Amino acid sequence: MWEIDIAATQDRKAKLNELYNKEGLNAERFDCKFYSECLSSQKGKCVGKQYAGGTAAISPFYDISYNGIPMRTLIVGKETGYMKNEKYGTSPNFYENCNNVLNCINWKHKNNHIKGTLMILQYLFQVNTEYIYSSYALSNSLRCAFQDLAKIENLSSVSDTKIMRDNCIKFLFEEIDILEPNLIICQGEWSIRGKDNYIEKMSKRYEEKPVCLRKNSNGKYGLFKFNKCYVLTCHHPAILGNWIKNLAPDSVWPAIDYLREEGVLPQIDRATSTKEYEMLVKDKVNELLSSMQSNDRLRG
Repeated sequence: MWEIDIAATQDRKAKLNELYNKEGLNAERFDCKFYSECLSSQKGKCVGKQYAGGTAAISPFYDISYNGIPMRTLIVGKETGYMKNEKYGTSPNFYENCNNVLNCINWKHKNNHIKGTLMILQYLFQVNTEYIYSSYALSNSLRCAFQDLAKIENLSSVSDTKIMRDNCIKFLFEEIDILEPNLIICQGEWSIRGKDNYIEKMSKRYEEKPVCLRKNSNGKYGLFKFNKCYVLTCHHPAILGNWIKNLAPDSVWPAIDYLREEGVLPQIDRATSTKEYEMLVKDKVNELLSSMQSNDRLRG
């Protein structure tokens, strides 16, 4: 059966908010201590627009378990999407970021990233409901993004530097220490790029050599075991059709199946899991959604 510790999630949320206020990462008063250094690292690039990636988002039922096995899940992308109507190009603060995640529920105009993330959550939790958006955390490897002036409308042209990656990862690790995820899912090539990639950085941060449990067919992405959690690096679902047909079956689904077979993830009764999960969260989520603004701000 599903069990949720709402108080534990609220405590994590308070600690994250304290972190963001201390570090100046809430976009309503964005004042990151690394900003000038990161901007200078863009030297030689035609920077036309900068925006703040700022904070993670944690759903209200993040601390969830099934038959006593915790399933705290953190999904990590490269950077946040740009919101042209916002002062710093992103949600004004951490709490609104958390609400925006919930606003993905029953939204018919999801982008590929949001759709792919939903598919991962549904497969991971063995449910067929969009309300599963209320049981995970979402963050990014970059706090800021800088757009090439010549390609200002194309978010895929966002450039980053080694200095940015080295600075931003410090905040991601602080988030991980607060969130204590059982499983981290890194979406995209950023996580495996270069010798000093995300797995190497995490290895240095926690002073341990992870065990590689499995690789995908070309050896590019993999599943790693750290003492504190498991980390899955996988393709980003940006090109959703190919991701569904070829990429997720080559990396994401086999890794989740492996963790389930090894008892790291619980064996979930799919015949009853959706109904039982919705009975636990649906009314509470609907009440939250009824008091929130439209998610149109996500649709830029």
